Amino acid sequence: MPLQKSQLQTGASIFVERYGFQLPAVYSDFAAEYVAATTTLGVHDASYMGRLKATGEDSLDLLNRMSTNKVDHLGVGEGAVTVLTTDRGRIVDVLGVVNQGDHVILLTSPGRQQAVIDWLDKYTIMEDLTIENVTAETTMLALVGPDSGTILGLTTSHGPQDSLTAHSVQLGGVDVLAVEQPLGTLSRYWLITSPDSATGLWQHLTEAGAVPLGATAMDAARVNFGVPEFGPELGEPYNPLEAGLIGSVDFAKGCYIGQEVIAR
Repeated sequence: MPLQKSQLQTGASIFVERYGFQLPAVYSDFAAEYVAATTTLGVHDASYMGRLKATGEDSLDLLNRMSTNKVDHLGVGEGAVTVLTTDRGRIVDVLGVVNQGDHVILLTSPGRQQAVIDWLDKYTIMEDLTIENVTAETTMLALVGPDSGTILGLTTSHGPQDSLTAHSVQLGGVDVLAVEQPLGTLSRYWLITSPDSATGLWQHLTEAGAVPLGATAMDAARVNFGVPEFGPELGEPYNPLEAGLIGSVDFAKGCYIGQEVIAR
C-alpha cells in the first residue's frame, strides 16, 4: 500500500487484514482516535473501498433504471447513494454515484468492484456504457469529524447521508477530489488522488492536525453512527429497507430491478 511507510512513521504497529489490504488496527490509542473522529478531525486510509469509472452517454440513465434511487438528474459535482438489487429485492451492493461530467464515479463496498461490473454488464445491451475498475490507480482517504470541511476550505452541507457532493481541491500541492458523504450525522469526505500523491496528502493532513484513525476506531464510529457495512449488515440476505436504506430508495421513480418487492 502506498501509505504503509507513512503509517508506520505515525505510530502504526499492529496491522489487520481487511478486504485484501493490511490496515493499521490502532495507531496510538483507540479512545483518542475515536474522540478525534467524533469531536474534531481524523484521517483514515480507505483505499480498500472500490472505485469504478463509468463512461458513455447512457451511464446515469442505465444506473437509474438499474437501482433504487433517482440518479439520472444529477448535475456535475452532484451525487447520490443508490442500491443495486436482485429481482427479489436483495442487495447486490450500495453505490455512491458522482457525476463528473465526462464520466461517473461509482464508489462500491470493499471487494465488490467486479460484482458490480458483472451485474451492470449483464443488463447492458445497446447502451453506451463502459465501466473501468480504477481502484488500483487511485488512493482514497476518509477525512472524518466536525472539522473536516474546515481543513478543506469547504462549507460542510450537513445534507442527508444519501446525498453526495464533489469538489476539486488542492491540499499541500496535491490535486484532490473531495466527495462529501456523511457518516450518519458525522461529517465525512472521501479524498481521492493518485497513489504517487498519497504520502504527501497524508503528511499534509496529519501535520495540519488530523489524527490517524485505525480500523478499530473507524469500525466503532461506523457502528455507533448507525451506518451498515457490506457483509455484517448488507448483502443478498437483506432488503434495502431492512438495512435502514430507505433514504436511498425513491418510491416515485420509474421501474428498476427489484422494485415490486421493495415497494411491497
